[in-house]
Amino acid sequence: MPTISVVINTRNEEENLPRALRSIKTLADEIIVVDMESSDKTIEIAKKAGAKVFTHKPTGIVEPARNFAISKATSDWILILDADEEISPQLVIILKELVEKNDVDYYRIPRKNIIFNKWIEYSNWWPDYLIRFFKKGKVEWSEIIHSVPTTVGKGFDLEAKKENAIIHHNYLSIDQYLNRLNIYTTKQAEFIISEK
Repeated sequence: MPTISVVINTRNEEENLPRALRSIKTLADEIIVVDMESSDKTIEIAKKAGAKVFTHKPTGIVEPARNFAISKATSDWILILDADEEISPQLVIILKELVEKNDVDYYRIPRKNIIFNKWIEYSNWWPDYLIRFFKKGKVEWSEIIHSVPTTVGKGFDLEAKKENAIIHHNYLSIDQYLNRLNIYTTKQAEFIISEK
């Protein structure tokens, strides 16, 4: 039976991380948490859940640390999950079935975005497909914010149904939205300037 590693990058995620970890308890053969110098109880929570914890310098965005986190995984398959995400029991079953088939190298999974406590079912927010489940060695991220990873082999999209989706507890407040927008636009501007 192929094994599954779940990879989570964190920074000060003590409120979100327990929910993410609970959701993968029956899926993960291995949990990898790569933390960017949290000052809260994130690392303690991860270790208590049995995760292998590694550190990475803070970068402001997750992409530069994503490949480092993936490199620490030892399983045949890897699921990428953010600390503010979770998967349903139905998706756990689906992912286990997919690794048994073993006829695809990577999957794009729909993501259900919860914004201000409401599922946004329109525009670019749904189905918000992301490459998140793949065989080790078949997917690699660039360091550009919100970039689409490079893939090798055959891909497949899970049907855009809520039971197939990663649940993303996105923005909880206007302040949080504006703060993240400021971070993302600053990083994007820095990248554009560096390319000139």
